[in-house]
Amino acid sequence: MMVENKLSYEEAIEELEQILETLEDGNLSLKDSMEKFKRGVELYNYCNEILKDVEGEVKVLLKDQNGNMNEEVFDLEV
Repeated sequence: MMVENKLSYEEAIEELEQILETLEDGNLSLKDSMEKFKRGVELYNYCNEILKDVEGEVKVLLKDQNGNMNEEVFDLEV
């Protein structure tokens, strides 16, 4: 089972939330619970990768010594 790359971050989070609610209800068989859990882990990893990609593009505002705001690109690979 793979996460579709066409799934947006918001769609993946929504599905993950639905899976968590279903698992918390405790009305699934062990087999179904494991399938939902596996899908949840895939969605979590998918969302995490999206966040890592976006994180490299995030701009951070920093105050210089004069109190002015400077815009810098946040780069994790420094």
